[in-house]
Amino acid sequence: MDRKTIPTWIPSYGILLLTIVLAVLIAFVPDKSPLFLTVLCLNLVFCVLNRKFFSSSVVAVVRSLVGLLFIFSGFTKGVDPLGTTYVIHDYLEAYNLPWLTGLSLFGSFFLNMLEFTIGVCLLFNVKFKWTVIVTALMMLFFTATTWYDAVANPVPDCGCFGKAVVMTNRQTFYKNLVLDACVLVLLFSMNRIPDRRPAVFNAVIAGAAALLFLGFEYYNYRYLPVVNFLEWKEGTRLFPENPQPVQHFVTYRNKLNGETKEYLLEECPYADPIWVENWEFVDRRDVDPNPQTVNINIVDKVDDEDPGWDVTKDLLETDSYLFLVAVYDLEESDREGMAKVAEAVKRLREAGYECCFLTSSTVKEAEECKKTYGLEDFMFYYSDNTAIKAVIRSNPGIVLLRDAWVLKLWDWRRFPAPEDIDLAALSQGVGFEGAGEQQ
Repeated sequence: MDRKTIPTWIPSYGILLLTIVLAVLIAFVPDKSPLFLTVLCLNLVFCVLNRKFFSSSVVAVVRSLVGLLFIFSGFTKGVDPLGTTYVIHDYLEAYNLPWLTGLSLFGSFFLNMLEFTIGVCLLFNVKFKWTVIVTALMMLFFTATTWYDAVANPVPDCGCFGKAVVMTNRQTFYKNLVLDACVLVLLFSMNRIPDRRPAVFNAVIAGAAALLFLGFEYYNYRYLPVVNFLEWKEGTRLFPENPQPVQHFVTYRNKLNGETKEYLLEECPYADPIWVENWEFVDRRDVDPNPQTVNINIVDKVDDEDPGWDVTKDLLETDSYLFLVAVYDLEESDREGMAKVAEAVKRLREAGYECCFLTSSTVKEAEECKKTYGLEDFMFYYSDNTAIKAVIRSNPGIVLLRDAWVLKLWDWRRFPAPEDIDLAALSQGVGFEGAGEQQ
């Protein structure tokens, strides 16, 4: 059959269907799959070979899908601009550009806003040609970056969807190759899509999207994310309520014939002297069937040379209300915020509630903080900087806990007066069974 006699909808919808299927398969294929990577690259080749066959309906579908994806990606990062700032900072450190780390916050606000605005412009077909060109340049940059991430792994999490959807570096690279195919469809069709809207209309749509989203980002930065995708969200129990026992498996090798066998530790025939003589230990593995929600190690230590004593479970599983003040860096903390929180926890202590601090700073810095704010009677515990940043996006921030339940998160600006805190209502709000109980 002559290529000219093929209906244009066949290659158009064929490529669209293949691209959608490949996007879905990213979640199921092995992390390292040369075959899948080859198919992704062939899909790009098909887009180039069929560049004259994209129908207007396919272009409209692709434009809308890419626009919605950019809006979603911009939102998931813009709702947590500090999280994006940390990712950008990690990238600059990994690429040996520490002199640019001071611009991480600005970069977070700008890139999130740009991504969201591009999504809106694509969805509403605003300045299609210029929007597609900017989209293509962004994807060229992101594809190159994620290719290097997939090969060298300089940063473990690129944060392309914030904490809402966590992907491996290779999955992110695959995702960008799928997006590249969509962008090629738009690039090859941009001269065929007329722009009949007034310039004022286009400017209003793009400008409103950018300004409103910048305001949205600032609100989430100044306070807390309006949608919390972090592990320590309100209503989360940090440890299983009825934990299943951890299973321990050991592998032994027969000294006579080299046979290896794995045993459940409790079933290992240690009482058989003949078995003990003929088998030697090879390996051990532990299987924890319980969901791992909390990813933090909290220690109590007396000085900066002390590795510390792990108090994670004892602290978080306390059966009384606990106000945990998280300050990932005492030196960088907001002075006004520290003063306000210090006065609040003193009043909470007087009312009979437990209060303590969690920081990644040194013990020496903690002692200086105690003297500065009159906190000598309060316990300071220590953990990793990154882990504390994942607890709450405020420095300082306050977490209300009871029996490993996260009942409430406050940034320091909106931490209420102690007498205004309704603990029973907060407990009921997250479904905590001990809601009606008092300390």
